[in-house]
Amino acid sequence: MRRGFTLIEIIMVIVVTGILAVGTFKALSALFVRSVKARAVTELSISSQAALDQLAILLYHRIPASVIGYDPADGTLLPLSSIVSSKPVLEWIGTAEEALTKRDYSGFVDMNRSSSSTDTLFSPESVGSRVDATTRLKFGRSGNVFSDDLVRLAFAGTFDEGDDTGGDIRNAFGWHGGRSDALFAIDMGDTGEIRLSGDPAYIYEKYYLADTAYGVARGRDIDTNASCIANLPAEVKDDTLLLFYDYRPWKGESFCADPNGGGAGSVTVIAEHVGGFRAEYVNRTIRLSIDLLRPVRSSSPVHLSKQKVVF
Repeated sequence: MRRGFTLIEIIMVIVVTGILAVGTFKALSALFVRSVKARAVTELSISSQAALDQLAILLYHRIPASVIGYDPADGTLLPLSSIVSSKPVLEWIGTAEEALTKRDYSGFVDMNRSSSSTDTLFSPESVGSRVDATTRLKFGRSGNVFSDDLVRLAFAGTFDEGDDTGGDIRNAFGWHGGRSDALFAIDMGDTGEIRLSGDPAYIYEKYYLADTAYGVARGRDIDTNASCIANLPAEVKDDTLLLFYDYRPWKGESFCADPNGGGAGSVTVIAEHVGGFRAEYVNRTIRLSIDLLRPVRSSSPVHLSKQKVVF
């Protein structure tokens, strides 16, 4: 009658148990990595979609001809429609959409009641003194919000493409030290008249009111030592995508982290782990592309790409 195990039996049990333990550990590790990757994909998907949606809304309310690509390394810029190799910074002039929604101005000109000799337009249902307190507070003044350098007028031009820049995009909107020939200072009266400071070559029926410029760039392409960057609650890395706003090129301003100076305005983080960001002009639309790359411990990184078209 046997009363115990032999040494060989004990060794075999230990070997089998070890094999099962190793297999179980690897299986659990694979499940853990798969779970981490699935969560990372979900987070990146939400983050990328939120970034593209936010940028699309801002770009939709743009002066069409004002969109440029800018390279801080050499100070060069090109209109988005002419970019062959992508520039690292995307910029555009935004319209005063909140004021338009509140019907503080109509965006259209009555050509029969306007006078080119006195540079006076008549814009139905546009009453400068009717601008509400919220909009006035946004522009930091108590008087007529449409009568200083914070707001400029640009004509829509043919096919709604914006005023004719004559191929000189830098001097059309004031980008990075240029003139702002396509933007006009205005004073809006109480009965729909808009007096222009300037003498436009052409007057069109539709116009935009510009109140701020926007810029999008990754951390690797801007001055991360700028005070506006230092004040952000999160650390800005090379792959951090940033949105700059509340600066006005027609006043000689650039975004607050421009390495070439002239910085003004504010900044916020759009997305992290951005391996690439690109904007292209295709068939009168802007196609935004974003690539996100997040490292996963003990495994290959998670990569996700998305596109969005802005009309």
